[in-house]
Amino acid sequence: MDPTYDRQTRWFSDRGQLLLNSLKVAVIGAGGAGSLLVEYLARLGVGHLVIIDPERIELTNLPRVVGSTRWGARTWLTRDSQPGWMRRLGDRTATPKVRIAARVARAANQKVRVETVFGTIADASVAQRLVDCDFMFLAADTMQARLVFNALVHQYLIPGAQVGAKVQADRTTGDILDIFTVHRPVTPDLGCLWCNGLINTARLQEEALTPEERRAQRYVDDPTVTAPSVITLNATATAHAANDFLFSALGLSDRDAQHHFQRWVPRTSKMYYDGIRKDPACPECSVKGRFARGDAQRLPTRAF
Repeated sequence: MDPTYDRQTRWFSDRGQLLLNSLKVAVIGAGGAGSLLVEYLARLGVGHLVIIDPERIELTNLPRVVGSTRWGARTWLTRDSQPGWMRRLGDRTATPKVRIAARVARAANQKVRVETVFGTIADASVAQRLVDCDFMFLAADTMQARLVFNALVHQYLIPGAQVGAKVQADRTTGDILDIFTVHRPVTPDLGCLWCNGLINTARLQEEALTPEERRAQRYVDDPTVTAPSVITLNATATAHAANDFLFSALGLSDRDAQHHFQRWVPRTSKMYYDGIRKDPACPECSVKGRFARGDAQRLPTRAF
């Protein structure tokens, strides 16, 4: 066994390390949370990573995205003082987040196999690349990403977890209303994101619109409205999720361990455990829905 992993194998043995090396794990979203997950998984020795993200790095991402640089963000081109054509050039040539994540993974583990997809999971061809994964992390917070991730979990029986951090601010005054992180295990035997009211149909319809249509209808959640974010909150959420993955994959969890959606509120230093609801008639995760249908049923992706 590679002596690199000596300290880990003293805990879960060479067989555990070999198991991690055999796994194919997807990270959907390579931003603040996803980039941390890529770092953790590569250093743990996961053998095959699939990283999906449609965005390029920009200046405001640098404090949160692991491995990002000012060079990658083309900051000398995108300054407000530059002419419009130059800023647009900088936006078009900035480094894709998936390329940064791949570089981070290979720096952490030279033997890791990395697949990068500069695109969205809402693309049918992208979603299809995940059907043979052993585990999936959802670190993108669009409703379309939740929809497809949720379907993959139950249709192809792939365990996964949704992770994220949120700082809610009043859009008028800027006052901070709430701060929390979440880690939500989503597995074929538990209730799905639909069952637990975590997929919003109104936002799905909004995301299906073009930016011009969205502005014309004056949606409140306009993409130009930027939410606060900080790396330490992402680290809290992703550490819980990565630990849960590790214990589950290696069979280290207590047999009677209870699974809950975890919500950490740093202002009060309290962890809340939200019970997971399962609707036996759910059109998504029940036996009457897409449960274990595999290729016999189409995934709810959009066409491009």
